[in-house]
This record gives sequence, structure tokens and C-alpha cells, in this order.
Amino acid sequence: YDGQGFMVSKKIGAKSAGELNGAAICIQADATAARQNLAAWFKTKKMTYKPVLFDTFGQAAKGFAAGRCDVLTGGRSRLYSLRLTLANPDDAVVLPEMISKDPLGPVVRQGDDGWFNIVRWSLFAMIDAEELGVTSKNVDAMKKSADPAVLRLLGEEGIKGKGLGLAATWAYRIIKQVGNYGEIYARNVGRDSPLKIARGLNALWDRGGIQYAPPMR
Repeated sequence: YDGQGFMVSKKIGAKSAGELNGAAICIQADATAARQNLAAWFKTKKMTYKPVLFDTFGQAAKGFAAGRCDVLTGGRSRLYSLRLTLANPDDAVVLPEMISKDPLGPVVRQGDDGWFNIVRWSLFAMIDAEELGVTSKNVDAMKKSADPAVLRLLGEEGIKGKGLGLAATWAYRIIKQVGNYGEIYARNVGRDSPLKIARGLNALWDRGGIQYAPPMR
């Protein structure tokens, strides 16, 4: 789960988007949705801003780096990535607020229902694994768990891989090789990565986020 956010120069001292009243904001000129989101958010907050328009997001980013604006707006994950390319990444910070809802996920070719189901349930398996405490390190030991949900996930009980046309160990293999959802998030964009993006909405439903998956049945 991603969304439009703000990256600011530390020199302006802003800790939240609510402190951006009157700020000059670099933004891509033809990013219609982003500009509408920005205008609506500032209007709702009864705040003003000065848009600094560029033909492309790349040019807007260069404008921010050159000090032509106080703030750069765009997808938060993109801002985190861009921050690392700055000459001095520590001089900029991505603020916590999101002003839009932009969920991201895997895409498959329309009409290939079998592959769609495999991709969909692969993601569900990784989310379920995190909720059940199954990791790449303990997955072998968890095959002897007393929890029926864990045994179904790992193909020890239940319908196994029949509905997907896969081997009974399909979910076990995924978890063994790449880990559960939390491990993958931490490694690629979270605490163990250079980006260090907080889980936020991407935490599990019972841990302050909205990520959840149906049980393996």
C-alpha cells in the first residue's frame, strides 16, 4: 500500500505535512491526479502552497535537489528511493503523511486464470506465513507444528496444492526460498534495506496495518 507523499529539505524544519503552509512544491506538470490530490489536500487543510512545475518527475526531482523548491511530491516509495540518489541523502526527509491511496500489486495477463490463481495465492501464502510465525529459518521445524493452520499452509494436511495444480509443498518452497511477507518487506524496502520504509499500512491486520489473507482451506 503506497500513496502520494512529500519529501522535504531538512533545512525548513518540517516534521509533518501540516507544517507546509506556503511551501514551494516541485511537481510534474502533467501528473493530473497528483496535482488534484495536492490541491484538494491543501484546500481541506486551509493552507496554501506554490506549485513549481516541471515537464517530468525526473526534472522535478532535479529541481528539488537544486533548491528550487522546499518540497517534492510523488509516490512515497518513489520518494524514498529518490532520496538515496541525492548528493546528501541526510539533508532530506520523507514525511509520514499520505494524501492518496495507491495500492500496488502483481499483474498478470488477462485470461490466464490458472497463473492468476498461482500468483494470487503465492502472495496470500507469504502473508499467512507471517501471521502464523512461519519464517524461512523455522519453516522446516514448523512442518511438525500442532497448529492445523500451519500444517495446511505447508502442505502437510488439507487439500495441499490440488486447487492450483501444484505440488503439496508449493507454499513451503516459497517460504523456504524467499521468506514470509514480513521478511521480504524488510529485506527489499524495510528495516534491512537502504530505504528503511516503515511498515505502516503494510503491517498485518492484527499489528496496526491492513494486510491480511484468507486461510488455506
